[in-house]
Amino acid sequence: MAESTQKQPASFPGQAEPAGKDPNSRGDPGKIIRLAVPISLESVFQMGFNFVDQIIVGYLGAGAVASVGLSNSIASIALLLYASAGVGAGVMVARAFGRKDMDEVSRVAMAGQVLSGILGLFTAISFVALSQPILQLVGADAQLAEDAKSYFQLYAISTAPMILSSVTSAVFRSLDDSRTPMIITGSAVALNTALGFMLVLGFGPVPKFGVAGAGLATLISQSCRCLALMAILYTGKKELTWLWPGRGSKIIATGRKLVRLTAPIALSEVLWGTSTFIYTVVFTRLGTTALAASQVSMSLENVFIVVSAGFGPAAVAVIGQALGVGSVKAAKASAWQTIRFGLITAVVLGVLYAASSTLLPVLYPKVGKDVLQLAFWGVILMATTQPVKVLSSVLGNGVLASGGDTRFVLIGNLAGTYAVGLPAAIGLGLLAPFGFYGIFAAKILEEVVKMTCFLVRFQTGRWYKSALKEARKKEEEP
Repeated sequence: MAESTQKQPASFPGQAEPAGKDPNSRGDPGKIIRLAVPISLESVFQMGFNFVDQIIVGYLGAGAVASVGLSNSIASIALLLYASAGVGAGVMVARAFGRKDMDEVSRVAMAGQVLSGILGLFTAISFVALSQPILQLVGADAQLAEDAKSYFQLYAISTAPMILSSVTSAVFRSLDDSRTPMIITGSAVALNTALGFMLVLGFGPVPKFGVAGAGLATLISQSCRCLALMAILYTGKKELTWLWPGRGSKIIATGRKLVRLTAPIALSEVLWGTSTFIYTVVFTRLGTTALAASQVSMSLENVFIVVSAGFGPAAVAVIGQALGVGSVKAAKASAWQTIRFGLITAVVLGVLYAASSTLLPVLYPKVGKDVLQLAFWGVILMATTQPVKVLSSVLGNGVLASGGDTRFVLIGNLAGTYAVGLPAAIGLGLLAPFGFYGIFAAKILEEVVKMTCFLVRFQTGRWYKSALKEARKKEEEP
C-alpha cells in the first residue's frame, strides 16, 4: 500500500527543533489530564464487570459467589499476560501518530489486533477444553468445580473479545481519544448488569440460567464492546484503514517489532501475578487472621489505586508522540508533568485510603476484632506508600515503556520483587519475629526499590535511545 501521508521531519539531540512541526516543547498538561481521567474511569468500569457478577450471583448463595470468584481469578492471569499487547501497540501507535504516519498506525493496529485475537482464541479454546482439570488444579473440590464449570467456560470464551478490546482501546488512546473507549466500556457494563439480572434470576419469558447466566451476560456484553470499539475505530478515524497481510507488506515486520517490545512487559505481568500468589502463601503461614487482614487491606487499596490508573497510558500517548518525531525536550517535559500529576493524585488517594481505615468495622462487621486491628495497620502502612507505588507505575508502565525501554522495566520489577521484596517477606515475616508487620514492611521495601530503579533510569536518559534510533531510521527512509 502506498504511503498516503507525508512524514514529519524528526529532530535529534544537537539539532534544531523544526519550527511548527514539533510537539509543544513545554509539554501539554491539559492533554495529559484529558487523556488520563477517561482512562481511569474506564478502568473503574472494567472492574465493574466482575463486581456486578459477584453481586448478582450473591442472590444464589455462597457457592455461586465462590464459583464466580474462583473463575475470575484464574482468567485474570491470562488477561494480565495478554493486556501487555495493548501497551506495546499503544507505544508504537503513539510514535507513528506523532510522525503523522497513518499507514504505520494502520499496520500497528492491525498487527496488534491480529496478535491479540490469536492469543485470545487460543486461551479461550484451552480454558474451555481443560476447564474441569484447571478448576481442580487450583484447589476447587468436586462440587465447586462442577458448579463453576459452566460460568468458567463462558467467561473463558469472553477473554478473546476482552483481549482484543484492550489493544483497540490502547490504539484509541494513542490517537488522543480516550473518551470513546470509556463510553463504550461504561455502556457494556450497563448492558452486562441488565443481562445479568435477567439471565441469572430469570425475567418474564427469559428462563433462569443461574451462575451460567452471569457468564453468558459477560460474553455478550464483552463481545458487543469489542465490536463497537473495532467498528468505531475504522469508521470514525478516516485515515485509519484495515490492512491485510500481503506480498511485500510491512505488517509481518511490524508484528515482530510489537512482539519484541511486548514480551518483557508480558513477562513482568506474569511474574507480578506470581509474586502476589507467593505473598498470599506467606501470609497463610501466619494463620487465618493474618491472611484475612491482608486481603481486607489490599482489596481496599485496589479501590483507590485504580483512580490513578490513567496516568501510565496517558504518558505512553503524549511521550510516544513526542519521541516519534525525535523531540526529547517535549518528551521529558511531558514525563515530568505526568509524574507530578501522579504524585499529587497519589498523596490525595493515600490520605483517603488511610481515612478509610476508620470504616473497617462498618465494611467488615463480622471478621473479628483481631482481623480488624491488623487490617487497620495494614491500611495505614500501605497508605504511606501510595506516592511511591504510583510513581513506580507511571515510570515503569508509562514513561520508560513509551521510550521502548521495556527490558529495563522487567529488570526493575525483578530486582524489587524477587531480589528484595519476597526474600524480605520470608525473612521478616516468617524467620524474624515481625510477622504480619514484617511482610508489609517487605512490600514497602519492594516498591521503594522498583521506584528507585525506574527513577534513576529516567534520569540517565537511556530510556529513550531506542525510540530516537527508530525516529532517525524513519526519517532516512525514502
